[in-house]
Amino acid sequence: MVRPLLLLVVPLALLGSSLVSADFYSHRYGGIALQATDLNDLCTDTRDFVGQLNSTNQVATLSGCTDGGEGAKLYAGWRWSPNFAVEADLRQTATSTSNFVVSNPQFPRLAVKDRLTSRMGNAFFIGHLPVGRSGFSVFGKLGGGFWFNELRSLQRGEALAVFQLEDGSLQPVAIPVEGTFSDTSSGFHWGYGAGVSYQLKDRWTIRAEWELFPEVGNEELRGDYQVESASLGWSIHF
Repeated sequence: MVRPLLLLVVPLALLGSSLVSADFYSHRYGGIALQATDLNDLCTDTRDFVGQLNSTNQVATLSGCTDGGEGAKLYAGWRWSPNFAVEADLRQTATSTSNFVVSNPQFPRLAVKDRLTSRMGNAFFIGHLPVGRSGFSVFGKLGGGFWFNELRSLQRGEALAVFQLEDGSLQPVAIPVEGTFSDTSSGFHWGYGAGVSYQLKDRWTIRAEWELFPEVGNEELRGDYQVESASLGWSIHF
């Protein structure tokens, strides 16, 4: 009876070792990534917006605009085979700021500082191409999701008020004014990307990737633009 038991134990041991080695290809993961993000065309849209404020009695001048910076994302997914995975993420892209000055008969000088914050949620299908048994994998991704933009505007300057004096003459007086307002907009988008990942001890993965979202934003809030990002991420398997 000893020999048949040994014959049974050996295949089970081999099967167990194969399942352990295959565990990496059937796992869930969660991670965080730091991004360098460009909001392509956003400053062009802002320049067009400021240009449209010009009229016969009003002059508007753009003094500065930024459309790039740092961002971050949280992501989680399931890689059920060496070649395929699904993934979802939440991210905040770079914050865009712009400054312009408006001058008209009512407001001799009104300085406006806008701050546009973009947040996104995405779902992707990912195809992997492992590089032998080195732990490296090249991947591409395709998907889409939603975007949410918030515009906060600080306006500071002088308003011209006209008062009638006792003798009947009119006296113009400049009065300091300051105010803030906010507006929001949302919609859906699609995107794609590519990158390379490296597995560490069947427990961790680090990866570098590039992503592009061609259609974010709308005409209601400074126009549409592209979100392009390069990121470095780290994830844990569970």
